[in-house]
Parts: sequence; C-alpha cells; structure tokens
Amino acid sequence: MNHIHRNKGYKPEMLADGPVRELITATCDTLTEPLHNIGLRQEVPPELTAAIDENTFYFSGFKTHHELVEASRLLKGDDGNFKPFEQFRRDVEAIDSTYNRNYLQAEYNFAAAASQMAVKWKEWEQDGDDYDLQYRTAGDDRVREEHAALDGVTLPPSDPFWNSYLPPNGWNCRCTTVQVRKGKYPQSDPEEAAARGAACTARPKQQIFRFNPGKQQKIFPPKHPYFPKGCGDCSYKRLAEGKNSSNCKACRTLGGIEKQREEREATSTARNNAINSISDGTFKNELLGLENIETGFLYKSRKSVKNLLHHSINVAEIETAMSLIDHLDKLEFVRNSYLGEGKNLKDPIEQQKIQKKIDRGIIGYNIYYYKYNGRRWCVKTEVSYRGDETLYSFTKKP
Repeated sequence: MNHIHRNKGYKPEMLADGPVRELITATCDTLTEPLHNIGLRQEVPPELTAAIDENTFYFSGFKTHHELVEASRLLKGDDGNFKPFEQFRRDVEAIDSTYNRNYLQAEYNFAAAASQMAVKWKEWEQDGDDYDLQYRTAGDDRVREEHAALDGVTLPPSDPFWNSYLPPNGWNCRCTTVQVRKGKYPQSDPEEAAARGAACTARPKQQIFRFNPGKQQKIFPPKHPYFPKGCGDCSYKRLAEGKNSSNCKACRTLGGIEKQREEREATSTARNNAINSISDGTFKNELLGLENIETGFLYKSRKSVKNLLHHSINVAEIETAMSLIDHLDKLEFVRNSYLGEGKNLKDPIEQQKIQKKIDRGIIGYNIYYYKYNGRRWCVKTEVSYRGDETLYSFTKKP
C-alpha cells in the first residue's frame, strides 16, 4: 500500500517492483505449501511439481494485480486529491481482509485438495482402467446437496466424467476420489453421472471448477476470474485480450518474473552440482607455479573454487568458472589492482571490511583476463602476505 501510494497509482509493470514481488512470493509460497507437504510424504513427479508451481505463481501474480487495481481506486478522495497515507491505509483494510484472509483461506483449502487429487491422478494413470475410481463426500451434515448427488459415482479413469468433475468441485469442497477394485462396486451409468456433475456445477460461478487438476497439471481453475479472459487457451506469449490491455500487460510482467525465477533455480542447481563435483574426494588442493601470474603462485583449493562458484550469477558463468579451474595456465596477466581501489575509504563499513581482509592476511588483489570461447573474462585473485594468490571472482568486465 505504501508503494502504490508513494507512486500515486498502480500500473501492471509495477508487479516487478520489489515490494509487490514480495507479496506475490508470499502468496505463492502459501498456496504451494500443500503440494510440498505431500512431497515430504510421497514421491511427486518433478514435471508435475514444476507445472503446479508455475500455475500457482501466475495465480498469485494475478491475484495481486487485481488486489492492487482495486486498492488504487481508493487513492483519491471525493475532491479528486490524493488521500494522506493513513486514510488510504484505513480505506484499503477491507480489501486486504477480503483478499488476504477470506479469499486466501478458501484458496489454500482448494490448493490442498487439488494438489492431492493431482498427485493421485498421476498414480492412477499408471494403472489405467485396471481399477475404477469412486467419488466420495465427507459424509456429514455439512455436505452440499449437489455434491451429495455425486457420492458413490464409480467409473473407470478413462471415462470423460473425470475430465470435469474430479474434486474439488468448489471452494472449501471436502469431497475426494479413491481407487477401488474393479467389480467391488457396480459401475455408474456414464450419462447419468455426467448429468449429476453438470447439475453440481450448474451456476456460472461454479462452472470454472470443471477441470481435472491431474490431467491439466493445474491446481487453480484455468477460467478463474483472476486470469484474463481466454487464458485457458493462452500462454503469456499469445496474449488473449490484446497487448495493450491491463491484464495482458500484467501477464507479460509476470512472464518476465517467472523467467527470472526459472533462471535462478537453474543457476542454483548448476552451482550445487558443481560444488558436489569438487567435493567428491578427487579434487586436489594445489599451489601452482605459473609464469604468467604476477606473484608466481596461484593457490587452488576447495574453498577458493566454491567462492568462485558463489560469485557466478548464472549457469553460463558457472560453466565458465569450472572451465577456468581446468585451464588456469591460460590466464593472461593484464594489470594489477590494489586493496581499497575504487572504494570509499572514509566509509566506516568499507574500512571494517578492508580491515577484516587484512586480518586474514590479504594484502591486495590482482586482476587477469581469461579468454574462453572467444570471450574475455576478468578474473580476480586475492594476494596474501605469503606471496601466493587465491581465486576470488570473475566478471565479464573489469
């Protein structure tokens, strides 16, 4: 609220701003919690986890988008002037309560039920029609009448009924589906079962629940009002409403954020794999005598290589770092840089950082160019009082 008040409004591109991204992330983490809890108890296919995480991220992003659009309408008073922040904050408390308490609770319950059904569906797919599936309600006096009509429906997984009426069939629906031995229960009439399902979700707001979380690998209805119209058949690269619509601008922004999230995950995986590869016992700590090194010696240790990897910000840089480790003899000295160069030495925090390095025996840095795949990288080493150098970091530019 403070962020959009300070900016005098909201526009979809602001979804990428730090404070707004924090809200999206917090919402997404809450709604994916049920799936990850399932993953602690049983194996969940990685492709299903990835698809559901992406679906939940977009749902959280559009939820935030609609929340902020609604809140931004309260920025101005009846006189047309911007309200003081405290007045604005009080006015949006009702919106906050609606989206982040009432709606969120129902969405969390739906995510928990849909995640469970999606994981089970993937298991049932492996058995094909060797077993039947049976629809079951919670069996108490809180069961909705239209849901009670589906209790006991028994059909094979291949029946079209399950494409639209696999629970949950509404907000806070507690129904479930179980696998039963074929022949233990009589199979239901497919047409009658489909008619009951249609009656269960007859109202316009109920029709969005006609989907199968496991088959579609989504835990939120593709036609949910949060999503732009037509998003059930559209990815953010094929804009359903038109490139200038508010919803599609939001979708493009979320697409950029999602790409960054994927890149961070890929980088983290690559970094962990690289660190594991140098921790397997075959890696040797070495003090190399190299003619083209300023001090004459370059120290390569597990600690220094891990430090180099942690300074690598993407998969390409991690691959380059690993190649650098194998080709240290190709380092080409260009110039020398000393401790403190380019820093504000009057800043107490900078002085403290420099003093800590001096206490560790680091007296300076050397910088080298390293050529790899036709590109030039800038490699930085720490120089110790002993006169050797340790790998520190590298960048595209010095």
